[in-house]
Amino acid sequence: MNGKIQFSHVKNETTYNIPLVLEENVISSGISLISLWHTLADESYRVIWPRDKKKPLIANSWVAVYTLQGCGKIILTDNSEIILNGNCVIFLKPMDIKSYHCDGLIWEQYWMEFVPTSVMEIPLLQQAIIYNGDVFKNELNEVARLIASRNPLKNNLAVAFLTKIIYQWICLIFENGTKDRQLIQIEKLISLLHSDLQKQWSVAEMAQWMQCSEQYLRRLFLRYTGKTPKEYYLDARLDLALSLLKQEGNSVSNVADMLNFFDSFHFSKAFKRKFGYAPSAVLRQGNKAG
Repeated sequence: MNGKIQFSHVKNETTYNIPLVLEENVISSGISLISLWHTLADESYRVIWPRDKKKPLIANSWVAVYTLQGCGKIILTDNSEIILNGNCVIFLKPMDIKSYHCDGLIWEQYWMEFVPTSVMEIPLLQQAIIYNGDVFKNELNEVARLIASRNPLKNNLAVAFLTKIIYQWICLIFENGTKDRQLIQIEKLISLLHSDLQKQWSVAEMAQWMQCSEQYLRRLFLRYTGKTPKEYYLDARLDLALSLLKQEGNSVSNVADMLNFFDSFHFSKAFKRKFGYAPSAVLRQGNKAG
C-alpha cells in the first residue's frame, strides 16, 4: 500500500487509497476545493509534508480531516501530536502539519484541502465527535461520485455538497461549548471505544466507566446515537472488519481473531446480519479485482 516510508510520492495510490483530486479548483457556495482524498491506510502508511505533497502549501487554505474509523496521528510543526479516533472531525492549517500516519490497524479518513471564498469562521485544532456518521459517509460517497464526473455542473454540485458538510462540522464544533455534562461524558466513552475496537467491552464495563447504571447508559446511547451500547459497539467492530477484509492477506478467521470475536462462525453470523452477505464474499470480490 502506498504511504510506506520507502515510497517517494504519496499520490501514487493503490486500491485502498483512492485519489479524488481535481484538475482545476472548483469554486462553489463559499469554498474553493483544492483536493479531496478518501484514504484507507494500514499501519505502514506515513506521509511527510512538504515532501509528499503533490500541490504546494497554500497559506490561506484549510485542511479538514474526518476520521470514519480506526486511528490516525498527526504531528504538527511544533512537534505536538493530535490523535484522531473514529467518528471525529478536525480543522487544521496546512502550514502547521509536519506528518501524519495510521496509528493502529487501519485509519480510514477523508482529507480535504480548501480555501474559503467568503467569510467563514473556522475553529482551529478543535475536535468534534460525529454521531450520525452514516449520513456523512453517504454524502461524502456522493461527493466522490460527482467529482469523478467530467461534467462541470456535477463538479460544482459536489463542492456545494461539501460546503454544506463543512458548515455542519463547524456548527458541531462551536456547539461543544454548550454541551451538558452527560453528552461530554458519552462522547469521551465513544472516543475510547473507537480507540481500541479489539477490546471486548461489555455494557457493564461501559456503565462502570460512565459511573451510571446500565439502564441509564442505554437511554443515553439511544438518545444520542439511536443505538443501544451493544449495537453501537458491534456495528463499529463490524465496520472495521469489513475494511480489514478488503486488505490483502487477511482471512475471515484472521479478522475474527484480531477483533476478538468468539469464533469465525459467530463473526460471520453477525457480519451477514449487518451487511446482508458473508465476509467470505468480500474476499472473493477482492480476488476478482486483483
